[in-house]
Amino acid sequence: MSSSERSQTPADRGPGRAWERDPAIHAAAPEAGTKPMRLGYARCSTAQQELQSQLDALAEARCECDPVFSEKISTRVKVRPEFVKAVDFARTIKKAVPHRR
Repeated sequence: MSSSERSQTPADRGPGRAWERDPAIHAAAPEAGTKPMRLGYARCSTAQQELQSQLDALAEARCECDPVFSEKISTRVKVRPEFVKAVDFARTIKKAVPHRR
């Protein structure tokens, strides 16, 4: 294997070195007078699973997005249309209201 085909190892990692946790990353303090906007996405991968419990949990978490994006689609499917719509919607909101979390 050539050196360009190998994945790069960070300087603090290597064979025989014990794993150490990185320093904690703390969330930024919310700006006064703003609250975060929550978008909802629920997915089930089999016909036996149901979305309603996930949708109920999103409602309890006060997701403000209407509609909440949801789909029943296999884990093996790489492109999930409703997830793509949710991400595009989030990007649209961020462009329109960049100061809002």
